Amino acid sequence: LMNNKLLILNLGVDSENTSLAFTQKWINEISLNFSSVDVLTMKVGSKHRLNKNVNLFFINDQNTNYSKIYQLKKLNKLTRKLIKDNNYSHCFAHMAPMQHLLAKFYLLQKNIKTTLWFTHSGPSFGIKWLILWFSSLLADNLVTASKHSFPFRFKKVKNIGHGINYDIFFEKRTTFKLENISILSRVSKSKNIENTLDNIIKCKNFKNINIDVIGGTLNNNDEEYLNELLTKYKNFKNINFLGKQPHAKLPELLKKYDVNINNAQKGFFDKAVLETSAAGIINFYRSEDFDFLYSKNLQNILRFDKNNLFHKIDELVSYDKNEIIANIENAQKQSKNHSTSNVVENLIDIFSQ
Repeated sequence: LMNNKLLILNLGVDSENTSLAFTQKWINEISLNFSSVDVLTMKVGSKHRLNKNVNLFFINDQNTNYSKIYQLKKLNKLTRKLIKDNNYSHCFAHMAPMQHLLAKFYLLQKNIKTTLWFTHSGPSFGIKWLILWFSSLLADNLVTASKHSFPFRFKKVKNIGHGINYDIFFEKRTTFKLENISILSRVSKSKNIENTLDNIIKCKNFKNINIDVIGGTLNNNDEEYLNELLTKYKNFKNINFLGKQPHAKLPELLKKYDVNINNAQKGFFDKAVLETSAAGIINFYRSEDFDFLYSKNLQNILRFDKNNLFHKIDELVSYDKNEIIANIENAQKQSKNHSTSNVVENLIDIFSQ
């Protein structure tokens, strides 16, 4: 056990939130390698369970609604105090370029090195782009999940995998029949859910397939999009919108699905694909980043573009079932490399360099 202290900066700690629940698991896994860990988060949820050696500091709780300026002032004050009062051995910023940039000013004065994790195609212009670029430039280490999941070409970028809770999701499969399709995804235009559904409707077997969209919205634009979808598909009895599901309930829920569809483009290395793969679900995907999960023959069926998904689904229905089972097992092996414990091991290596 390293006898030292780590500072973690992140956006949220909340075990109820589908997209933020995993941060808690990361924090707990990382904290096993340090005598203590301070987490400075932008928003804390109503539920979280952190190890005893983790101290949590936050800007917002679930009931506050401060202005951006006030949040920034509060963040600056708290960041400065924490860095002044503690001898951190390292600082890890998780999807938090702005917090990292602000902290870097104080960390440099004490010669504390930083690692920035960012996995997203990133903003394409404006102030957010600038913040991310400067933050990346100033970080000692840059880590991301896959070869296309970091928006800038810095030599120091390392792909270390995506932290999924593999053991909880794993489910052995011995048969395959295409009856239940999940679309595990945030409900957002960038995830092309409408295109996915329009394709499935064209499938020969559509009447016998049940389709569930699992995931919630993040902002007003998403809400509008969801309402459009609800209106458009309201007459289809076999298309259901299940909304946001607590992350802890996901493994149980996923047991019923045979296929998941991920219609996000290259640059979105979605955790949902790895989690569903671990659960023994076959994934249709658009991003070649996921080719590594399947054999060449099956890649040709599973990787689709926005016009041919329905053909691909029809092809899979008549594909050799034993081949499919063998591919499910291989995809499970591959997704295990992206388990939290593997990723944390890689991170600790990088912190101590």
